[in-house]
Amino acid sequence: MEFNYHLPVNLIFGRGKAAVLGTEAAKYGSKALIVTGKSSTKKTGLLTRVTAYLKDAGLEYTVFDQVEQNPMASTAYTGARLASETNCDLIVGVGGGSIMDCAKAIAFIACNDGDVFDYIFGHKTGTSALPLILIPTTCGTGSEGNSFAVLTNDETFDKKSLRTNLIVAKASIIDSELMTSMPKEILASVGFDALCHCMEAYLSKACQPLVEIQALTGIKLIAGSLVKIYNGRADTEDWDNVSLASTLGGMCINMAGITVPHGIEHPASGLRNIVHGHGLAALTPVIYRESIAYAPEKF
Repeated sequence: MEFNYHLPVNLIFGRGKAAVLGTEAAKYGSKALIVTGKSSTKKTGLLTRVTAYLKDAGLEYTVFDQVEQNPMASTAYTGARLASETNCDLIVGVGGGSIMDCAKAIAFIACNDGDVFDYIFGHKTGTSALPLILIPTTCGTGSEGNSFAVLTNDETFDKKSLRTNLIVAKASIIDSELMTSMPKEILASVGFDALCHCMEAYLSKACQPLVEIQALTGIKLIAGSLVKIYNGRADTEDWDNVSLASTLGGMCINMAGITVPHGIEHPASGLRNIVHGHGLAALTPVIYRESIAYAPEKF
């Protein structure tokens, strides 16, 4: 048996841990670009808390709140220009998977010239990225635990992943208290995405012993807690469970990659701006059929 496992991310997990943001951010910079969406972190008051944590630690900040669902490459370019123009030396991504992916892309583009898709397709190699701190507010993509940033090409609507360890977060703060304000529709969508990450990594030809342990643990945690949360019967441990499962799913695909469901869904959501989890749910029959055909020994 031979395998490599390398994932240099500091995971800070626990209820209330968002409060350590200022302490962590001060390790890596003096002025942060806060990358977030257009409304949810404002409605919940989280953006106000984030700015307070940074100010209390002596950091300045600029807010970039224009990230959309299935973020476009142009949005990442705009964020990177803002980071440069305002002399930000640190990126703080606060939100769901789209927010975190865009924050990663901004950190990369700010330090590497040219077309980001040249780096995505391997024509160029990145040299550095601004340091990143990620705070997920949904329990789905696991972007806080991997080196991927999914972007959509503005011209072709092709949805591709920037993959480089340069954009692995210096610290990811996973606080399940931040997840509890999700609407049920979003919870179902992101929860299914997390489940698919674990399933696909487990079935991947690149799966290895450590990934298998993480994937099976993630599947078990989601199976035991997601429906309870959706039906309003959850306790705090259930929220911790799905939050951890989401992070494990992100870590799994970092090492083992994705398989058929994500391979089909990404082009669809890029072209039609479909909610990612909804697209995956529509492919459920494909998941089961292809899973059995792809790795029958695991069934």
